[in-house]
Amino acid sequence: MHVLFLPSWYPETADDFGGSFFREQAEAFIAEGHQVGVLAVRGFPVYQATAMQARNTGVAHANENGVNVTRTDVLLPVPKLHALNLKVLERRWTALFEEYVAVHGAPDVLHAHAMLPAGIVASRISERTGIPFLITEHRPSSMTLMKSPGYHRSAMKAVRNAIALIGVARGFAVELNEAYRTDKWHYLPGLLSPQFEDIPTRDVPTGPFVFGHVSHLDPGKRVDLLIESFGKAFANDDSVRLRIAGGSAHKAALEAQVEQLGLTNVDLVGAVPREHIVEEFSRANVFVLTSEKEAFGTVLWEAMACGLPILSTDTWAGKNAVTPETGIMTPVDDGDQLAESLKRMYAEFPKYDSARIREICVEHCGQEVFVRQYIDIYESGAAQ
Repeated sequence: MHVLFLPSWYPETADDFGGSFFREQAEAFIAEGHQVGVLAVRGFPVYQATAMQARNTGVAHANENGVNVTRTDVLLPVPKLHALNLKVLERRWTALFEEYVAVHGAPDVLHAHAMLPAGIVASRISERTGIPFLITEHRPSSMTLMKSPGYHRSAMKAVRNAIALIGVARGFAVELNEAYRTDKWHYLPGLLSPQFEDIPTRDVPTGPFVFGHVSHLDPGKRVDLLIESFGKAFANDDSVRLRIAGGSAHKAALEAQVEQLGLTNVDLVGAVPREHIVEEFSRANVFVLTSEKEAFGTVLWEAMACGLPILSTDTWAGKNAVTPETGIMTPVDDGDQLAESLKRMYAEFPKYDSARIREICVEHCGQEVFVRQYIDIYESGAAQ
């Protein structure tokens, strides 16, 4: 199959983590013998015109690990005037599409990532060319934003015309169907990052029992609540530690919280390079994710790929990933219950089978099953 991705955002460099899962998905299709291109358009609001001009990128073409990527920037003329900005984006994406086809040939299918704006643009290109398209939605915020006058009619048309609509969590797909008044959205898992695909199950660490956490430490991850609850459960018990990996502007406040609580068994280790993330997960006995909201929860599956049982709040992601074989769920924003769940996980840890946890992960979102599920959709749509 020849697949053309239209992502609503895409990494600009090898070290750019934003949208890196789109790049990994494209490379997964390449690895399975398919042809993949990417059209990446970055919109700059008019008040960032100077920053855009300083980039002076024009249209850039590159082959990145077998993926043919075409990039450009565009100035969005009026903040929050969605209809006009969409027209500008559509013109630029269409120009890239025509350049791409002239060099690489017409794709069999267009795959948009996120409705706004790429899903709407893919719908319009499909209408003109007859190439089928589908949309995978990653952002819960789209359900609110699509109701605005500049987006609503076009988004609803895209829903009607898409060959498939994918939500990255079961509960998310249910809510998308409610928001768009349809039954077309359904769940398919995201892709396990390739560096976790063929690793062995980690050996259970010796020494102190470690609860691990990895994130950007933004407030929505509720790392502050995790620290507070861990203190309630294991205050200064040196046989149990909380290890928090991540670097951002929020790290200093969390360090101050640890000091204020007088906790000597909490370690904030800063950002961990992506190439060392498997090693970071493997330092822990258990992985903990205490987010207020989480769609697919890639980090949960990465921890499971290493064989770690998981403790997650009951977000869409938690409900997807947690079973009696894989871990424990705890309510969102309930510090007392989180403390009890931490103590329960510590007590019940010996019952978890690391090899089985990894097996469940790979069967759910490993490369082979991920590519096969999407290729089935692509082929079905292309045959219509």
